Amino acid sequence: MDKKPYPFLPFEDSLVGEKILFVWQESHHSEKNLKDHLLKVLELKEDQLVFTPNAIKQKLMVSYPTEIRNLINNNSASEIPNLLIEIAKGKTPSNPTPAVDICFELIEWLLTGFDLDEVLRETLSLLFGTTLSIEFLISVRAEYFKELRG
Repeated sequence: MDKKPYPFLPFEDSLVGEKILFVWQESHHSEKNLKDHLLKVLELKEDQLVFTPNAIKQKLMVSYPTEIRNLINNNSASEIPNLLIEIAKGKTPSNPTPAVDICFELIEWLLTGFDLDEVLRETLSLLFGTTLSIEFLISVRAEYFKELRG
């Protein structure tokens, strides 16, 4: 008997997702609106937002950061947004299953460890199908670090 995958709630199960939603709502938008944007862009149904099984996740969370570092080192950071969207959609050779949870983890990793604001702004704009400002990203980062400091 196969286990049913556990639902991934992007704006509850991810700290960076929580902060994206918080900043989005500060601009007088709704959570439903943000989630609808996400599902439409990724061409997913809500029941496809599930956690990646641990064994697969562990493997991917080694390979994807390596791939991203290689893009950065080869001056190809502009390819990162499309890679992250492909990961979320499940359209990468290493994982043909939607992995929004992994995409959000990688966004969080980039947000906290790299100086790639334009890459992240572009990623979030693509992910939510709307043009977001650099100020939006800066606010997300500020809220994220405020949460960490308690």
